[in-house]
Amino acid sequence: MNVNSLLPVVNNDSSANTQIITLMFRPLIWIGTDLKIDWKQSIAQKITVSPDRRQFTIRLKPWLWSDGKPVTAEDTLACLRMIQGFGARYANDGMGGMPDIIDKAVALNERTLQITLKRPVNPIWFELNGLSQLIPVPAWRWKKYSIDTLFKLQDKAGMVSVVDGPYKLARFMPGRSIDFVRNPQYSGAQPHLQQLRFKMYTSDSGAFWALKSGVIQAGMIPHYLYAARWMVKNLNTCVSNGGYGFNYVTLNFTNPKVAFLRDVKVRQALALAVNQTQIIKTAFHGLGVPSFNPVPTNPDTYLSPEMKALVANPASVYNPTKAKQLLAAAGWLPGPDGVRVRHGQKLMLTMLVPDVSQTLVAVSELLEADWRGIGVDMRIRILPFNLELAKLHPHGKWEASMIVWSYNPDYYPSGDGLFNASGGSNYGDYSNPKMDQLISDSAQENGIKALYAYENYAYEQVPVIFLPYPEYMVKYARNVTHDQLITALYSVGCEAQRPQ
Repeated sequence: MNVNSLLPVVNNDSSANTQIITLMFRPLIWIGTDLKIDWKQSIAQKITVSPDRRQFTIRLKPWLWSDGKPVTAEDTLACLRMIQGFGARYANDGMGGMPDIIDKAVALNERTLQITLKRPVNPIWFELNGLSQLIPVPAWRWKKYSIDTLFKLQDKAGMVSVVDGPYKLARFMPGRSIDFVRNPQYSGAQPHLQQLRFKMYTSDSGAFWALKSGVIQAGMIPHYLYAARWMVKNLNTCVSNGGYGFNYVTLNFTNPKVAFLRDVKVRQALALAVNQTQIIKTAFHGLGVPSFNPVPTNPDTYLSPEMKALVANPASVYNPTKAKQLLAAAGWLPGPDGVRVRHGQKLMLTMLVPDVSQTLVAVSELLEADWRGIGVDMRIRILPFNLELAKLHPHGKWEASMIVWSYNPDYYPSGDGLFNASGGSNYGDYSNPKMDQLISDSAQENGIKALYAYENYAYEQVPVIFLPYPEYMVKYARNVTHDQLITALYSVGCEAQRPQ
């Protein structure tokens, strides 16, 4: 992936930009790979919540910028003002209620800030989805710049000469590479690696050959090149979960050509016909986990007991016989060519697939075969990722589309933005008052029971077709220890596990 921004807030929120920025600018609270606050890695020392669940008082640790100045409450509020000033251009606008949910934000002293909300909330939701967006910035250096100027300067190395993260920028060659050196003034535990270089490649295969030739010391093996892993058998191996997210097929509920998708029986039939075990075995080469709702499987921190039971026995969810029965009950009967028909209309749709990964194409072909088996004619249309995103809006002409969703910075997977009627990423305009209420409850009520109710209901209602989520084989040079690799991956929010 390409890195084209070095600054918080004003970037496009791509995974590459987010991870690179995080090396230099540490978030107020660091969310660990178990999806809970890692206080050792956080700049925040503690968070105190008022009894009415509206006021959050955050105490900072004694933390330093790389020039020796202290990181202050005012530096944190400067980030909030950037978010407010950037407005609708902010990529995470609305997530965790930010910034509109905030009624007042003040610095009580140099190391304490207090944020008051307009309404009571579930504290876990606001901490993991709202406060997680706050990244202290060097306010005394950036205060002379307007938000529009910061946007224009987001790729300028001179803007990041003072940082508070584990690494400092050494060299940035856009489109080619970005180099870091360890920050000697870092207030957290010093990282194992003294230097980090990320090289940017235009293709997975290009990165693979760089790994094979030793140009890079660590890299992922794309699933479609899994058979070629013997070519780098001299390297060590571990498996990464690739981040916290889920894969799905979003459905257009506003396109009259596929109005049948509004029928929950049809959606349930499509879900029952997806052989997730086969997809993991065939497209992911065994590296993946099943998923039947919008709360990710790995790690399963927020997965309900009911969903954990399904994940443990994915074969129980694959039931093409029941899928056929549901379609028949909905009036869709087999036609002479095997495609089901109702009132003269064939049960057919076209699915958009982004060209960013041959693995996604392989998954789409398996889905095509699964759905053909129950009488659904699904056509595949491969197109550039940016074009796919441009098409994904309600009342568009698209019918279905494959999406990869990553929860970052919305680490508490409550569904706001995704499946509520007003959600900014509710591409197909799915609308269900009960779903809206359950999503709202998960963000406002104390505890996790409301989240469990939401994810269980999403499994029943199938607002999208949920797909298995891949894991990735990472190869790394023998002179890089497993602990060093874990530190490097953890510093950008990924989890490395199972050395092999």
